[in-house]
Amino acid sequence: RNCNHLLVTESDQRTQTRRQLLNRLSVGLANDELVLFYQPKVNLRTGHIVGAEALLRWLHPEDGLLPPGDFLPHVEHSDLIVDIGEWVIRRALSQAMAWDQLGLDIPVSVNIAARQLLRADFVEVLQDCLKEYPSLPNGRLEVEILESAALEDTRHVQQVIEECRQLGIGFSLDDFGTGYASLSYLRDIPADILKIDRSFVSN
Repeated sequence: RNCNHLLVTESDQRTQTRRQLLNRLSVGLANDELVLFYQPKVNLRTGHIVGAEALLRWLHPEDGLLPPGDFLPHVEHSDLIVDIGEWVIRRALSQAMAWDQLGLDIPVSVNIAARQLLRADFVEVLQDCLKEYPSLPNGRLEVEILESAALEDTRHVQQVIEECRQLGIGFSLDDFGTGYASLSYLRDIPADILKIDRSFVSN
């Protein structure tokens, strides 16, 4: 009443599409449509597998196997990304346990979104996940975070890393050098592994 309202249809359409994707992905998580693939980490000198990185995919009933770039960017600012992250951790631990029962020492690394990492209960959730596999040796789970996530709250991330070390969980800093971090940040973020972006070494 007594005003004008400007409707931007393109922006409204994007919002509606994102909402629909969030709802559908939430259903997909409940229906166990998400799957993990494991990319081996190989020591190039010895040829031995020294670990595996869990890679998330969505086995969509209509659209087939979707890479994370098709859906994760739409949920990274939603609590759904936290639910997905916890699912990934539990599934990766289950796989590590299965390998351990076969006599294979293969640590598994999982990517954690900034929204999940910065939650106050992140370490507590990790502890609950580990309690489901009490016989799994320490060092079989590694957490990967992006450089940008680490810079959002370096003090919190530093505390999380220290608490995770006490649980036998390693930390790696992924895509280092693609953002605004300098080497000085490595004093504040004591990661065990530094993954340099391939753009620096591809040539």
